[in-house]
Amino acid sequence: MTGAAVLPYWLALGAAVAAPPAAPTSVPATSAPPAISAPGMSGAPPLSAPPMSVAPASVGLPPAAATRPIRRVETQQPEVVLTFDACATKKGWYGFDRDVFEILKREQVPATIFVSGLWVETHPEAMADLTGDPLIEFGDHSYDHPHMTTLSAARVDEEIDATEAALSRYGRHAVAFRPPFGDWNRKLVERVRERQLPTVTWDVVSGDPGTHATTAAIVRAVLGQAKAGSIIVFHINGRGWKTHEALPEVLAGLRQRGFKFVSLSELLRDETGAPAPVGTQAVSEPPGPLGP
Repeated sequence: MTGAAVLPYWLALGAAVAAPPAAPTSVPATSAPPAISAPGMSGAPPLSAPPMSVAPASVGLPPAAATRPIRRVETQQPEVVLTFDACATKKGWYGFDRDVFEILKREQVPATIFVSGLWVETHPEAMADLTGDPLIEFGDHSYDHPHMTTLSAARVDEEIDATEAALSRYGRHAVAFRPPFGDWNRKLVERVRERQLPTVTWDVVSGDPGTHATTAAIVRAVLGQAKAGSIIVFHINGRGWKTHEALPEVLAGLRQRGFKFVSLSELLRDETGAPAPVGTQAVSEPPGPLGP
């Protein structure tokens, strides 16, 4: 990809401020900051997008990314991205796998956390810790994890804008959008692009939310699939039953294979590569291994 004099919105990241390390416990948050108007709430007006003064995402994104998600980036560099979904739905807020975060901090590994707005609102302590780590960046994973392809354009906007508003209260913005369940179609990708965000899925599935997932199976799945430019999906909302057990071995195994860990935004702006999008047909993964 060629560089641009003005960075697109998804590369204009807020500066992070270091925070003291938190105790290594896995505890769901019980309090929340003042709520914003949520999509679908009775009487709640539609949310507007945060003010933007930077170039649209079309600057620096190839034409293919306008209609299809990016699942991997073709690159000559031995780089991979670790992404973690932090979902909350109307059925439950879930929690925060602090052990995963502590491992990332200890190993000094950058990661991209795809948060739902409802999770951000209900996990203020976790968000304070995550935003205090300069190696953590964020993606938009909708507000309450619906099947986005079933929503109207206005509801799609509300889902994205509500999460952006929640993130902005911590001085952060999303670098990309990830559709819940991996469920997408062309109209959704185009609508998300109008919100100045690329749609990003994954090419390596850890399988960590599976009820029968084992540490060995997660390690085997990731090490067996990863290649240069891979985008790997895990969970950090407490639904990855064995994620914290598998992660140290995953990190060690990828390093032994010569891979370097980079953030999603860094991979996307790698001038030596080009996004490798999925096919043109909508793809839906089973809810079990991917999310609620």
